[in-house]
Amino acid sequence: MLANSDKFWAMKSERENSRSGKADSAIDTESERFLSQISALEFARSNHIPGVRTVLVVLSSAGMVYDLESMRQKVLWSYPDATVFFQTTDGKSVGAASPQHVDLLIDFTGRGQRQPLLHAKRLRRTTRVAVGRKTGFFRKRLYDRLLEEKPAVGTGDAMEHERSAQKQVLALAGVVVSQSGESGPDRGRTIPRELPPMQQLA
Repeated sequence: MLANSDKFWAMKSERENSRSGKADSAIDTESERFLSQISALEFARSNHIPGVRTVLVVLSSAGMVYDLESMRQKVLWSYPDATVFFQTTDGKSVGAASPQHVDLLIDFTGRGQRQPLLHAKRLRRTTRVAVGRKTGFFRKRLYDRLLEEKPAVGTGDAMEHERSAQKQVLALAGVVVSQSGESGPDRGRTIPRELPPMQQLA
């Protein structure tokens, strides 16, 4: 049986090991997140489409991750020579109407969102490269790049699913979305434990 002092030091060592393990876990999680972001950026860059001068963005009726101006800026970051137009899911122009032919279609229309019959086919006829989500009857045959996605489960999951799906569609369209503005995990309690004691800094 351990003496009282031995028990104290054994318990202290166990607590320190536990804290160290949690800190390492937080670091590993952040590293994985960082690597995942790099991979996503590289994937988007690999999907870049040359010669894009006009872009039509069809909005999701379930809601958009970015407002129109933010979306425009993100598209222009990857396609600086382009003019960006917007359209609702049911085909109505938002702002200036798009020309009869566009170089790139980014269609965020998702499952269960009402769209005029054969609207996707009409969009395809006026677009050089069409990118969207696998929904409806014709898109698999019509669109050049489609996001395969599983249906969301639950209200909270549906909102997060929509957010993730829209970012993936942008990546398929070659639009690089920087993650720097998004908040990461709270490490307020782990960072101080990783810093050296103050006396070592004197």
